[in-house]
Amino acid sequence: MNYPILIAILIFLLCFGRFIWIITHERRSLRAGVSLVITLFSFFLGVVILVNIADLDPHYKDWILPLFVIALFAVMAGTIIFALTLIIMFFYDGIKIIIKEGNRWTNYLSLGMGISIIFFLFLYPLVGRISHDSWLKYPYIFLWLVIIYLVTIMMMYTLTSWINLINWHMPHLDYIVVLGAGIMGTKVTPLLAARISRGIEIYHKNPGSKLIMSGGQGPGEDIPEAAAMAEYAEKLGINKNDIIIENKSKTTQQNLQFSHALMKPNSRFCIVTSSYHVYRALVLAKRQGLKCTGYGAKTKWYFTLNAFVREFIAYLVITKKMQLTIIGFLAAIMIAAVAFHF
Repeated sequence: MNYPILIAILIFLLCFGRFIWIITHERRSLRAGVSLVITLFSFFLGVVILVNIADLDPHYKDWILPLFVIALFAVMAGTIIFALTLIIMFFYDGIKIIIKEGNRWTNYLSLGMGISIIFFLFLYPLVGRISHDSWLKYPYIFLWLVIIYLVTIMMMYTLTSWINLINWHMPHLDYIVVLGAGIMGTKVTPLLAARISRGIEIYHKNPGSKLIMSGGQGPGEDIPEAAAMAEYAEKLGINKNDIIIENKSKTTQQNLQFSHALMKPNSRFCIVTSSYHVYRALVLAKRQGLKCTGYGAKTKWYFTLNAFVREFIAYLVITKKMQLTIIGFLAAIMIAAVAFHF
């Protein structure tokens, strides 16, 4: 028995088992994304060990080593292509959403993200060269560490968001909570209509369940969002007795809190909202001690990136204590480096 390979297989199985445990018990934490990355890393580590040991057997070396080199090249090429595609998408989406949705500061998030990526990849390293031999190198290193940390968190946030959009072998649901969005006077918007349609789809898959339309009345709205949502659902053939209206909430946190108060004890429920909004809603539900799953409704593709950036920023705000603690720790390291002239 080759012990290095055995150890590599054991590490992979432990990491994979941990990942399965997380997604089946509590996948609303960034640990889901982190554990997936660690599992993939342990797999590739095992391949590396296998390739190194393959020198003992030329038969394996003939096909394993070329295969690994091809896979490594594919990952590198994919990373470069992904980065370039992301920049193009951020710029294209940023310009399109400003044209389509108007001149609001939140509509500049995609464009700002594209500019930030270009600055980070091409211009920011020049600052490091200029400050290499001066005291500026310390704040430069600190900002570099903060940026790397935020990029890493964003990657884990994205992975965890995708994981939470996948639902399999779901138990019977008692309630489907459809989260509101802005309405035009008394009419639902296309974005909100997509949420309602997705909620109705899940409702039909759970006989005996109830739809909770959740949303209060905001500025420029003639009626509460929940009332407009209920009317729209009734036009689609949903029995009025199967619709519960929650019309007091103003925020996602209140959507969850007030909707849960309308349910029978120990009920199983899910949240239905736009795909980009699902994970943050689940995080808020978790913080309220509510156990639920999330379903995403389709959104116009040009709107999704901008909205996703906004959701990520909102997630950082929700977890600001943890984020500030970690960034403060990085700052303390830099202060110690300055003090001891590292």
